[in-house]
Amino acid sequence: MGLNIEALSAQVKENCNISDARFWGSYSICGLLLRLRELFRHERGMQLWEEMPQEIISGWIEDREHLWHEMESREFIDLSVRQAEFPPFDSEGINRILEKDGVLYGAGLGVRMKPSFFLAELLAKESLEGYEVIIAGREFVRDLAVYPAMLQGNTIFARRDALTTILWDKFEEIRLKKYKGALAYAFSQYDILPGDDVNESLYTRIAKIAEKETGTYIRHEIGEAYEGACLGEPWREMLSGPITMRVELFVRSIKDVLSDTSEKGMLKYIIEQGRKGSLGFYLASMGGFRTVIFPEIQELFPDFVEREDWRAVEKARETGYRKARDLASAVLDIFLNRGEMAAAVIEQEFLEKMLPRL
Repeated sequence: MGLNIEALSAQVKENCNISDARFWGSYSICGLLLRLRELFRHERGMQLWEEMPQEIISGWIEDREHLWHEMESREFIDLSVRQAEFPPFDSEGINRILEKDGVLYGAGLGVRMKPSFFLAELLAKESLEGYEVIIAGREFVRDLAVYPAMLQGNTIFARRDALTTILWDKFEEIRLKKYKGALAYAFSQYDILPGDDVNESLYTRIAKIAEKETGTYIRHEIGEAYEGACLGEPWREMLSGPITMRVELFVRSIKDVLSDTSEKGMLKYIIEQGRKGSLGFYLASMGGFRTVIFPEIQELFPDFVEREDWRAVEKARETGYRKARDLASAVLDIFLNRGEMAAAVIEQEFLEKMLPRL
């Protein structure tokens, strides 16, 4: 019996809706609206260069909010794949069956431990640094959270379609903002300028960027896994414990910087490969707590544009790694020694002192 992709998509989408229903409140209003617009576009099969019909999307958002209220108390459903039943997070078991059909299923946990699911075309598989890397293409189903890459166990899912969407949104930023900075620099390395026409041809060019940039996001996940193993189970317990959203974002930002500046991480790969466009995209993605934790990488940008001194980037990477490692050790020590008071102590000892720099 052949794979019924429509039936499987409907099951995955139900779990996507349940996850969104439980976690939509964790986004800012602006962040939620942007994610809703992208989800609307994806579900309606709209191309990225097509104009969004405002009168239609407004009604769709209202309907989606009603749906979430209905689904927020439901449990995730098991998935039926070729007459076999699987728990929703058993991506390994599900993919053993789906591989022959060229289909990939992904499941994992994101920010605020939000479950994230997707179903996509399977493009390629490879082994890298002891991890199985699976490249996903066109996505049939996704939830509100869109990640360019996801780590689950010993498997890294690289989502090329999702990355294309993210890069398209970044291009929209440089079209609308006067300050272009690192983001315009990154696109210029691929011969894309802010004034380029928004059409199918531009989409094709940005999709090619996503193909070339996929490797950098894979390295982020490798760095994440490597540094996560060093930090151990207490770090995961801290993230899943009773901490405020702001403290969680701070702690996750420490881990992000630690992962990217790791010997196994994204920045090391960018430096070794001399990837100027990738460095530009990395700099443009910095913000919030990561900017406070790792300002050195931002400060070197103007000089790098003139001199392209990769040794300076490497020096900044090493400095960033040491700082992130020391911060990670400090907040973990607070968690282990202060128990339920840990979040308040982290807020007082770090956030109140660092936030004025934002």
